[in-house]
Amino acid sequence: MATLLSNVEYAPASSPPFQSLVISSLDFEATVARLKQAITDLDLWLINEVNPQILLERGGYAIQPARQLFFFHPRYLVRLLGADPAAVVEIPLKLVVLQMPDGSVTVRHNHVEDLLSRYRGISGLAAELAEISFKLVTTVRQPVVGVAR
Repeated sequence: MATLLSNVEYAPASSPPFQSLVISSLDFEATVARLKQAITDLDLWLINEVNPQILLERGGYAIQPARQLFFFHPRYLVRLLGADPAAVVEIPLKLVVLQMPDGSVTVRHNHVEDLLSRYRGISGLAAELAEISFKLVTTVRQPVVGVAR
């Protein structure tokens, strides 16, 4: 017997200064697939993929498609451990893909440099990881209209 799910109403999303937001030019499934491919192409590991839609469904709620993609690589962990083991709590890094009620697909991630700036000796690594995060989301970003290249 099918269980009736309660639809979750989305509030307007905020724009916190510690996050980056990209509107994808692709549909939800294509966005997730492209990001996963980009993770591999950048020689990173997809550590885990969490499907909040399924988890909430188990709890009786219906939401739009959603994914959390956790990624990293051991070569960065080694560098974190060598600089400040306390920073390990901040990894793996994460991308959050949400299909919004209007059908748009958003990709969010924390600003890596802000996340890691609280730790000593890793500003160079933080800048590298920030560049990687930027490259990942750029693979799905809608082109900016009216801006000269």
